[in-house]
Order: sequence, then C-alpha cells, then structure tokens
Amino acid sequence: MVKTQVQNKETEDNFKKYGNSREGNYYVKDCIGVPHPYCVGVKHLELNVGPFLNIEEAEEKGAQCEICKKLVREGKLKKALTYKEHERALVIACKKEPKQNTEPHKELNDFLLKIKDKVSKDGYAGFTFLKEF
Repeated sequence: MVKTQVQNKETEDNFKKYGNSREGNYYVKDCIGVPHPYCVGVKHLELNVGPFLNIEEAEEKGAQCEICKKLVREGKLKKALTYKEHERALVIACKKEPKQNTEPHKELNDFLLKIKDKVSKDGYAGFTFLKEF
C-alpha cells in the first residue's frame, strides 16, 4: 500500500511539468492505460526467471495480457496486444464544462495545444477528460 502511494506521488509530480490552463480550470491529473491497463496473469509469473518480472520475456514464452485474452475469447478483439502495444493517455481534469464557442472551451483548446508537443514527446497516446464541476 505504501508503495502505491509513493508511486502516485511521483506521478503527480511528473504531471506538474504540464502546468495548468490560463485560468486554472484544466490540468493533467493522472494517466490511464488505453485501450485498457496491461494485466499480468499467472502465466507471466510461472514463466518468469529471477526476482524481477520481465513482461516482454514472458510474452516471448506465450504469456498474454489477461484482459486481451478475455476480449479475444469474447470475439471483441482479433488478437491480444503486446505490452508495448498497450498505450497510456493523460487524464485532463476539467473544473468547468468546455461548451463549444465559450471561453472555457477556448481555454481548454489553448491548454491542449500548449502541452501537445511535450505530451507527444513523453509517449502518451492522447487525452481523456474527467469532470470535476
């Protein structure tokens, strides 16, 4: 539990580099896995050698993301994605609703354009939005 709290704190610090929108109504709050988080399963652990989990090595030996395996079985996904094919997106907290052709909409648009290059360089796939109003 402590480790998770430390990781969350480190993550929060990493997001501060993106700053806030002009009026402070929009900011990067977190990140999520897309299309879903990679889910390690029993096979990953069974195939692991050594004290540290090597996901890519386990995949080479047949392990797959557990969520992907379920989606393939259900016919919702053609094939399981590799660890590298699972991406991350930034969660943008919205303190005001960005209705089209309003100042909050312009503020959000300006913020996203301001951080776009940094976000891309950091390897994020895009954005998702969290309602905080």
